[in-house]
Amino acid sequence: MRNITLYIITLFISNFSIAQKQYILSKTDGSKIVMDGFISDDEKSISYKKTVDYEWQPGYNTPAKLETDVFISYTDEHIYFGVKAYTDPNDIRGQVRPRDEMAMGLNEDIVFLRFDPYLDARSVYLLASNAYGSQSDIRAKQATSDEERYDSSFNAIYETISSINEDGYTVEFLIPFTSIPHPNAEDKIWGFNVTRYFTLEGNGVFTMSDKYDRDNPCRICQIEGRLIMNDVPFKRNTELLPYISSNLSGERASEGQPIEYGKSKNEFGIGIKYDINSASTAELTINPDFSQIEADETQIDINSAYALQYPELRPYFSRGMDLLNFLDGAFYSRTINSPSISSKITLQDKNSSSIILSAVDQKSPYLIGGEDKSYFGEGGISYINTYRHQRVVNQNTKYGFFTTNRFYEGGGSGNLFGIDGLFTFNKIWKIQFEFIKNFNVEPVANWIDSDDTFSNKTVELDGEKFNGHANYLRLIRKTENWESIIFYRDISANYRADLGFVPKNNRRWLTISQGYEKLLGNKYLQEYRINVKGDITNNINGDKKSRNLDIDLGITTIGATAINYNYDINFFRNYLGKDFRNVGKSTFLIISNPTKELSLLTRIVFGREIAFNEDDPEIGKESSVFFSMNYKVGNNLNINPSLRFSKLKKINKPGVFYDAYIARLSSRYQFNNDLSLRIISEYDDFNDKFYVQPLLEWNPNPSTIFYIGGNQNSSNIFNVDPEEFNPFLINRSQFFIKFQYLIGV
Repeated sequence: MRNITLYIITLFISNFSIAQKQYILSKTDGSKIVMDGFISDDEKSISYKKTVDYEWQPGYNTPAKLETDVFISYTDEHIYFGVKAYTDPNDIRGQVRPRDEMAMGLNEDIVFLRFDPYLDARSVYLLASNAYGSQSDIRAKQATSDEERYDSSFNAIYETISSINEDGYTVEFLIPFTSIPHPNAEDKIWGFNVTRYFTLEGNGVFTMSDKYDRDNPCRICQIEGRLIMNDVPFKRNTELLPYISSNLSGERASEGQPIEYGKSKNEFGIGIKYDINSASTAELTINPDFSQIEADETQIDINSAYALQYPELRPYFSRGMDLLNFLDGAFYSRTINSPSISSKITLQDKNSSSIILSAVDQKSPYLIGGEDKSYFGEGGISYINTYRHQRVVNQNTKYGFFTTNRFYEGGGSGNLFGIDGLFTFNKIWKIQFEFIKNFNVEPVANWIDSDDTFSNKTVELDGEKFNGHANYLRLIRKTENWESIIFYRDISANYRADLGFVPKNNRRWLTISQGYEKLLGNKYLQEYRINVKGDITNNINGDKKSRNLDIDLGITTIGATAINYNYDINFFRNYLGKDFRNVGKSTFLIISNPTKELSLLTRIVFGREIAFNEDDPEIGKESSVFFSMNYKVGNNLNINPSLRFSKLKKINKPGVFYDAYIARLSSRYQFNNDLSLRIISEYDDFNDKFYVQPLLEWNPNPSTIFYIGGNQNSSNIFNVDPEEFNPFLINRSQFFIKFQYLIGV
């Protein structure tokens, strides 16, 4: 879901003309600001009024079809925004929801406030609210791909409250200056813009407070407005974040026996955040609770030769972590699995940004990438350090260096060093590079059991020393309609990123892509897209690995519906020394919001695929379906069922390689923006596993949280006939409670 949200986010962040508009704000003592969801005459009298005048999708700088007024003022500690969005209240979409859970496909009315405090696109902060006062926040930066550009883990503490009335809705924002890193000066000039999204006659519409230029591919660096705020004293913000938690678990020892519970596991920890200045912070966390509240949605890995990557959901990895986002995957925060202590320092000034992260991890994941498959194990204690420094010349030029280090208790280490840069020429050309070297000493351990070898060395952890490299070079030319990409990757067989996620190596990989997209603004055909991509892959010795072609076709039509078709054919693929030819398959993806209550996502895959995990790999006939529905019942209840089905049928003989499904149901009742009751259940037919997870959660800001819940799991651990397996017979039970409270000093 998070990947879908990031994909949709790309629609509302676009290009802006460089002409500046200054909004000189009046400072107030705050006595006339009342956060009640209405913009009073007193609040209007102290505010600068801004309007949202232009439609930029589907129109192109045409007059906005619906009016939006924005009232802005500030105090010593906060910026105030009162947004009045005019519309027929019967057309308003959305509901009360938790933070950062934007409706699939943007099926809600939302206001986005965009800030660029350094005026160089290094970090652009988007603080948003829907018509019900539910928040979303994200950080964006100048980059060459959406995966790098958007950081949804960013969290800002701010207040929103809304009201719906006869001529539309109103949202009031009260944003502390301490929530947005910015230059350390009392007189402030921030880049600023406003976007409003709504649905009109079945189609999504974006309006902006400024015009923009579609032929400039910098999606965030052309912010036209300037917030002028003088005489704002720096107020140092120190935060304490203590928590207590308790966990009680039990397991059924044998079939027919009751569940036996052990002693409860009680934990206490604390986090400290100290503002060095308005842009830089130091953080320390002792015995942090890095657990995440919601279980990861199970991915189908039965036919995956490589380890799967899951998104980061833990709140500690937010502030400043965008600096550790690389083309290579050289840093992956979930490799810090169970730390006993961690510290983090983020530093920013006019021309640079840096981050230093250290931790002591009690359980250390160990991933070995390979040419055709990866290997995974889990070790003991390790000591972690990461450093990244980036020089920001201007919005078109930035470069830097980085290092990650992991030292294993008892011996062994992984050290990585790299340089990177991003340069923009003549607006439409970008060059991005990363050059990385690693130096490793394996621990002597039994974490991985394998007789395989790589580059004349064993996969088994036996203390071998080796070093490798990973080089990346990407060239992009992008205009309003055309996008051309050349991407070269060179990853040696000895390359390993002990704090990253790099499951594939020993390859030289050239990708050439050409795409065309056109916004039409027609009610029934709003947009169409065509893209052709070719891949040529060899291993480091020059042996052919693959010759691949992708064809993508897409349209956006009525009902805020995006339809995409992809045909992917491997003309040649070598896997484990065996050659396969003309292995092709088709994928249909449909994302639709036919009504304000209903959002749908469907993905259908069919064609030929390799059975990767067979002792003798061969080609099978694949058919897979993923279906997800999000249905809103009133303003508070949300129901989200999903089904993943996958089958690989043998071609020249009867039978299947696999044929199973994963069914999941998530339902949530949101009492208000802070308090919710959620129940998640999932059945995994691949492994005969079932779990139910009820959770009562109070979450008034990104850091303060109280929850109580449990996990009830059943699995076929007693090898019962699958037809007789009862998924409702619980084998393992867990109850947990946690209270974490943010204290400002």
